[in-house]
Amino acid sequence: MSKSNRDEYAYKAIISLILENHFKPGDFLLETELARFLELSRTPVRHALGQLVAEGFLDKKKKKGCFIPLPNAEDAKHLFYAREHIEGVTASSAARYATDEGVQSLYRLVERENDLKNPGTREAKMVYLTINENFHLGIARMSRNKYLEQYCRHAFWRSHTYIFFFDTYYSGLKEADGQVTGPRQHMEIAAAIENRNEEKAGNLMRQHVRTTFEQLFLKI
Repeated sequence: MSKSNRDEYAYKAIISLILENHFKPGDFLLETELARFLELSRTPVRHALGQLVAEGFLDKKKKKGCFIPLPNAEDAKHLFYAREHIEGVTASSAARYATDEGVQSLYRLVERENDLKNPGTREAKMVYLTINENFHLGIARMSRNKYLEQYCRHAFWRSHTYIFFFDTYYSGLKEADGQVTGPRQHMEIAAAIENRNEEKAGNLMRQHVRTTFEQLFLKI
């Protein structure tokens, strides 16, 4: 494995460990332990941790190392405000540049959401988070804008540390009548992108991200 591939592997593996609940907010991520667990040298792990700190995904204390920052309502508010507007622009760009193949991949993800069984289990929760990630980051790739894709990826992963650790039941967000909003809103966004309706795609995505914040993070 090349140096760049080792760095990328370490980067993605550490994020997965966080999202899969191996760590919780406040935990320090020790370079030596991660290197041993990932069967890597300390160098790619150090590079990955440095990148995650630079992106704001982790914080760092002098002489203590990197740690997962403790969440708070103000941070959640700022994060989701940024995500709402970044992903809105990204969805508009995706509607302009999406291919038929890309649109069909979004519909397949929505179908998987609708078919998800036992949504209250941890296993189903992880499956849902993966589907949701593929949907949002798939749209980011469709935007054909590497900067939007990068910003979307970072904001999405950061927001999902909140979702994973602080929501006891998350499988798509429920309205008062019990209807699951996630798949429905995803379907509407995919349809707007398919119809190449840039304004509608952007507005729907902004509303979708706002709904996530309102239904989850106002409880923090």
